[in-house]
Amino acid sequence: MIVPPFAGVALVECHDELELRPFYSVREFVGLGRHKASEVGPPEGDPMHPFFSAVMGEREIWVIATWRRYEDGSDEKLGLDFLDPEATEADARKVFDNAVSFQNLSKKELEELSGLFEAKPEDLAYVEERFPNFQTAASSANSIEDSDLYQARLKVLAGFQPKTVELILRAEATADPQAREIIERQAVQAYFGDMAQEWTEEEVMAWQRSNPVGTEWMCHFARVFHEPERRIDPVNHELALNWLRRKYNLLTAEELSDAILVATGQRVMPATLKKKRERLGLTTKRPPGPRPNSEQ
Repeated sequence: MIVPPFAGVALVECHDELELRPFYSVREFVGLGRHKASEVGPPEGDPMHPFFSAVMGEREIWVIATWRRYEDGSDEKLGLDFLDPEATEADARKVFDNAVSFQNLSKKELEELSGLFEAKPEDLAYVEERFPNFQTAASSANSIEDSDLYQARLKVLAGFQPKTVELILRAEATADPQAREIIERQAVQAYFGDMAQEWTEEEVMAWQRSNPVGTEWMCHFARVFHEPERRIDPVNHELALNWLRRKYNLLTAEELSDAILVATGQRVMPATLKKKRERLGLTTKRPPGPRPNSEQ
């Protein structure tokens, strides 16, 4: 886990959920080289070590490596491809070129590729991680609906990560770049604390190694850790996630109630749904009552 302390926090729209997460600049690299097999293969103790050593021995082999480099200079290994000792340089360059081509695929191309087979959750997560759909406050007068949706999503996530949302809103309202950067750094540390109940011990240790956390936020982490477990209201989450995507804004109150039942398994009466969406600031131009005969 590498989350540079100078990064901000952004609202990210995934295919099935909303997330608040730190964001950072990252580049992906592909490298080609020739190395002694014993120096680059699985270490002793790894289940693959005996097999790899038996096949490769001490010979030199072609290796294709892919990795990420973050804006703080840290690297994260993504994968290693080991070629057979008999492979030629031409063979290695073909694998290298394929790896480069894969790294250059667009989000649309990766999504189309995942549609050709039964994509696993980690495959879908990989696409979202490479191309996160960051949500930012709309500043244009023509984007009032988008701005309302953004604010609604923050309201939903404020129930789960309140300090992070508070600092995001403060940062967005701060014009001075230096002051804004300070608040964004605080938002990253607040995120660490707000997520206290979600981290594994290994993740906490990894965060602290690469992102020292101040005393104030360590205390915040401890408070959240011992608080009752937080949960996001599934109906509010569904409304904020899919208000425009599933065209909930075009449904009658009764149709919206039916749609929410299908999406969440919870039956919410139209009047209650109206109150929920109004609290979130989600507006609809459709009048109450059933659709006119002309629309049926």
